[in-house]
Amino acid sequence: MRLSSVVENTATFSSEFWAEHGFSVLIEHEDSKILLDTGKSPEVLERNMGLINGFNDLETVVLSHGHGDHTGGLPAIFRNCSADIFMHNAGLKPKYISENSEMKFIGTPEKYHSEDGEISLTHPRSPVKFVENPVEIAPNIYIFTDIPMLNDFEQLNPSLLCLDDGNFVQDPFNEELVVVVRTDHGLVIVSGCAHRGIINTITAVSNYFHENICGVVGGTHLVTADENRRLRTVQEFEKINPSKLVLGHCTGFETQCLFKNKFKEVFQPLECGKMLMF
Repeated sequence: MRLSSVVENTATFSSEFWAEHGFSVLIEHEDSKILLDTGKSPEVLERNMGLINGFNDLETVVLSHGHGDHTGGLPAIFRNCSADIFMHNAGLKPKYISENSEMKFIGTPEKYHSEDGEISLTHPRSPVKFVENPVEIAPNIYIFTDIPMLNDFEQLNPSLLCLDDGNFVQDPFNEELVVVVRTDHGLVIVSGCAHRGIINTITAVSNYFHENICGVVGGTHLVTADENRRLRTVQEFEKINPSKLVLGHCTGFETQCLFKNKFKEVFQPLECGKMLMF
């Protein structure tokens, strides 16, 4: 299996890839080609996918959750391919961040304007397929959702909100999805942000598949975590004993340093343009 980091906060040294605060990973496994998330802007996604011929034969796009830095590149998908798009319908709830007592919209619009007219994600002829349960979307590649919050140290961010029946409430991120790939060495989890907790996510995947987890790639939303949560997360990863950890986006530089010090060569920072083999 090959993973290509298409959109990330930072790019590899002297890279031709454009970086932005966003996330997108291209997964190529056997005969399947799947894109998890689309980054923040169509311009960056279009350029970076072009560098790796990423749109060619792209069959499937999976949206991990409804934040714009993961779904903002959708217009580039509409322009360049006819891939099916998988997401949870709760991902279309209006989402906001509370900053200095002001509400800033950070969600996914239901409608997009294109040269061919308006595209509605909820239209019956839309390429979007809504999923609420784990499903195999290609041989040995799964969308996994319904992640319970079981431990006492991974909490939701109180500044991230959504509109529910006209009221601002703390966003529960019930729509959160990860992609799970079965390889010869075990399962690889590809995570967009892990708002419900990366350890909660890993635990749910492990309990569902009853298979060894050999790798975790993507965001962990530890950038705003306190010291206790970061240390507890590292302790849980030690129990899992993965062979490869490649973390970025919302993980935070301080947490990346903590993982590097603890896991040495097992850990790599995720950077735009990086290609990984499993």
